[in-house]
Amino acid sequence: MKSKIFSILFLCLSLPSYAQKKAWYYVAGLSSASAILYADYAKNEQQKYYQHNLIGFHTSADDYLQYSPTLINIGLHLAGLEDTQKPKDLVAVFIIGTGTYTVITQGLKYAVNETRPNGNDHSYPSGHTATAFFGARMLDRSFGKKYPAIAIGGYALATATGALRMANNKHWASDVAMGAAIGIASAELANWAYPKLKKSLDKTSLNWEPIVAPNYYAARVRYAF
Repeated sequence: MKSKIFSILFLCLSLPSYAQKKAWYYVAGLSSASAILYADYAKNEQQKYYQHNLIGFHTSADDYLQYSPTLINIGLHLAGLEDTQKPKDLVAVFIIGTGTYTVITQGLKYAVNETRPNGNDHSYPSGHTATAFFGARMLDRSFGKKYPAIAIGGYALATATGALRMANNKHWASDVAMGAAIGIASAELANWAYPKLKKSLDKTSLNWEPIVAPNYYAARVRYAF
């Protein structure tokens, strides 16, 4: 059953790479790495490294670090740094993308039900890493072309999130790689879907307004009868 799930997931995440977009090559590479690292040998090696070098290590930094690329993105927009997307459109993409990676990661956690390195359930894939790489990819799309250092910083923070999940003995490397792939793919899918959704909504009497708060973002929807 698991092998069928992995085959379908790998196919879905790899096929868009033929669209000649750089991000989809990263998605294909990360999902391929996840498939390779899912082997018992890789897990045993990770456990050996943890036992010899990280036993007793614990930090809650990853619980907060996962949101750092998104918070940087919001902060830069509030500071007035130039971006091609309007704030309203950006919030809409964030909502669509967040919904996408949340549904995918949570669905896979219960479908695969992989045991975590520490013995707990629902390891595959890493939701923290998906959140971090979704935020990093969104940050890259907003400012990466004009300010590449910002994009590099976002991906560095996302990578650190994944590394800390493994250092805390809560995820396998395969979980982290797939979480990163899902996060990046969700950002790309949201940016692709939103213009089409917006075009269809503009033809109706449905209006919405973004709501941005320090610890969440949402939307207020109105429909005129």
